Amino acid sequence: MFKVFIVDDEYFAREGMKRTIDWNSLDCEVCGEADNSIKAIEYCKILKPDIIVTDINMPGMNGLEMAFNIKTFLPDCKFIIITGYDEFQYAKEAIKLKAVDFILKPIDEIELIGAIKHCIEDLNKLALNRSVAQEKLLLDAMRGRFSEKKVMLDALSESRIDLNTIRIISIENDSYNGLVEEELADKFYMENRVIRDLIHKYFKNRYYVVDCHLYRLAIVLEENEELDDLKESLKSFTKNIKEVLNITVTLGVSSRTSLINIKEAYSESKEAISHKLYLGKDKIIYFENILKNGSPINLDFTKEKSEINLYVKAKDRRKIENKLKDLFTKFKIYKSKEDFIRGISIEIILESISVLKNYNECIKSMDLEESNIYEYATKLNIIDELYEFVYSYLMKVVDILREKDAESEETGIEKAVEFLKAHYREDISLKDVASYAYLSESYLSRKMKKVLGIGFSEYITKLRMERAIELLTEPKAKVTEVALQVGYTDYRYFSQSFKKYTGYSPREFTKDKK
Repeated sequence: MFKVFIVDDEYFAREGMKRTIDWNSLDCEVCGEADNSIKAIEYCKILKPDIIVTDINMPGMNGLEMAFNIKTFLPDCKFIIITGYDEFQYAKEAIKLKAVDFILKPIDEIELIGAIKHCIEDLNKLALNRSVAQEKLLLDAMRGRFSEKKVMLDALSESRIDLNTIRIISIENDSYNGLVEEELADKFYMENRVIRDLIHKYFKNRYYVVDCHLYRLAIVLEENEELDDLKESLKSFTKNIKEVLNITVTLGVSSRTSLINIKEAYSESKEAISHKLYLGKDKIIYFENILKNGSPINLDFTKEKSEINLYVKAKDRRKIENKLKDLFTKFKIYKSKEDFIRGISIEIILESISVLKNYNECIKSMDLEESNIYEYATKLNIIDELYEFVYSYLMKVVDILREKDAESEETGIEKAVEFLKAHYREDISLKDVASYAYLSESYLSRKMKKVLGIGFSEYITKLRMERAIELLTEPKAKVTEVALQVGYTDYRYFSQSFKKYTGYSPREFTKDKK
């Protein structure tokens, strides 16, 4: 609320203004009053009002002189000057003072309310302009854009940013996915406005809020309370965000330091928040805690990448999963950096896709295109999400490879059957057929039983017997000639096979047909 101070040497004039105006509806409160200028000056040094309503004509120092004096220590304070007709010449001085308005006696209530609203409008504009300027200065300081720290402190002091011991709390919207679509920008902006309002609710110390990114706000908080109290406030704050916006945020809290180290404090808060890579979203992460865990180590994982690629070529889902879990466990143990993990993840996926290309396989699925991989990978900043991302891609590649192999296998069986139908009369072996169809002997034997229901030898016998039956139905057919035509050089062996297949000997079969 805006603080209003009333100065008038007449008691009833002061009481009238206090009682007839609904100050609360104007978002104002009367913080004090005085019956002369000297008292008013002293009170204003303590109370620091936003608006002063003052009569000009008072004993001793008049209202204008008092106003000029107060302006020296409250330069943004707005004045509403009350004057009589015979004091009208003082209006020119009021203009020099940049008083918002002056009102002629007797005071008209509507006119005074209008002047108050005018003051509030100007104060809001001033506050907004100052807030924007302060936020820009703080962001420049946090990003280290000043040539010297003394220059930075002077600039901050000139902009009325006077903080001593600080912490910086970075607030990251967990629903932000790294690459915001244009239509989502308004949503994030709205959520940031609500978060700002909640900051005002939970933080009573002096603070400044800085928009660092669309998905990240930072609070530059004056630290003058116990850390345990701050922790409780932050827990309630994040809980309220979840209730109001139905989103989660992750907080990174810097260590306690002085304003001159604002850049380092901001770096600490970002370093803390980056550890949600391992800790997950919806967390409050303190830099002091992660500092105890040591520095991250980025090792060479060339061997692991090579092994995973071999398992992809082998289409071995179980070994891929085990090796990938082992790799990401090492990332956690050595606290590898987010960009390092993301880079290796992309490399593993691209190498697996190169396997498809080596198989001359056309990548038809849009989500397997390289551009989509880079785009999607940048959206992930949780290690478990990166693992699932890589694992799901490798499984897609394996599925495509297995599907291609299945198609090749079916084609191979078809070729084998075609070869058998053309050459069953000849002395051919399983090896001959497998070589022709580019299949292994063991695989061809198993596949024939699965697809045809009988094995290699049985299938050749079936082809020969079916042809023999056709030939023996001819009136002039001779058994010895039929045997030779279907691939039997031994007449007796043919007769045995024919009877086993049909239940008749060849001669009995021809006799029945005649």
